[in-house]
Amino acid sequence: MSTPRRQKSSRRGSQQTNQYFHFLAPTLRLVNKSDSASQEDPSNITPANVLAGRRSSDQEHIDLYDRWFSLSTREQDVTYFACEGYTNREIAVKLGVAERTVKSYLEHVFFKMNVNSKVDLRLKFANFNFSKYYMG
Repeated sequence: MSTPRRQKSSRRGSQQTNQYFHFLAPTLRLVNKSDSASQEDPSNITPANVLAGRRSSDQEHIDLYDRWFSLSTREQDVTYFACEGYTNREIAVKLGVAERTVKSYLEHVFFKMNVNSKVDLRLKFANFNFSKYYMG
């Protein structure tokens, strides 16, 4: 790995911080190895081993799916319609509940998803595959 290269300094309050960025010299390439000794033993694979080699974005997706499944069925309904761009009134009509009930569900969803608004909720679920996990 190459050494970091100084980009610029920035001042936050009374502290001076330096920002760095890295260049990776060679391009990474996949190679096929026929050496059976270097291959993994399938009996040795555990969930901890599988998750250990994942990217941080994969962990965020796993966390998002865990949070999705922690929602009740009604909260999933409200989340789906909110991410599709429906207003609270339209969601209430679709689900046959009062508009205040939809707001209450959204408050629960915001708390469970650790967001503050519908916009944040839509951003969190921007690449979520609702057709795979939403049965509504």
